[in-house]
Amino acid sequence: MLQGDIASCTSCSSMKPWRQFGQEAYGNAATGYLLVGEAPGYVSWRNRRRFTGPAGMLIRRALWQVGHPRYQDLEDLFYMTDVVKCHPAAPANPSSNRSPRRAEVESCSEHLARELRVLRPSVIVTFGKMAAEQVGRAVAHASPWQPPWRPTILTFPHPSPRNQVTILKTYPSLRAFEEALAQTFRRLIAGLEAQSPHA
Repeated sequence: MLQGDIASCTSCSSMKPWRQFGQEAYGNAATGYLLVGEAPGYVSWRNRRRFTGPAGMLIRRALWQVGHPRYQDLEDLFYMTDVVKCHPAAPANPSSNRSPRRAEVESCSEHLARELRVLRPSVIVTFGKMAAEQVGRAVAHASPWQPPWRPTILTFPHPSPRNQVTILKTYPSLRAFEEALAQTFRRLIAGLEAQSPHA
């Protein structure tokens, strides 16, 4: 129902033709871990698989470093979504990526809050300033609807090569950034195994 409502949304005429991911691209909700990006990139949308563009592959490589037999891909470890659900492109260049507009972010905000109300993840991992800000607002929006719920929110810079200046303010190199992600994934997997020793 939730994913169907998202897929049928055509609120933003600026997003026409409303390029969205199918239900198979959301990953695994059972772990209680949510991964949030800013918006679908063109390459990922074309592949019908999240985080498979140049930026997303850095995140995937970090998980591959862990080498866990059960959690081999992001889809195994996370339910994945975006702040803005449709791929934002410049009208003159459908294969381009642009930053979502404020009106588009606001239009999608209820979708994200609803995902949180339904999923109640224990851990939320965000990539990019927009994702961190909107998740914070969505958690605050979702909480009054349910008993006290305070997920752990882990924020990371957007892994785009264009964002290297921001990344290098916190990490000594892109390789160090990737290793920090790998360490985070190891801890998350260890948490799941602690809950289920035979996982």
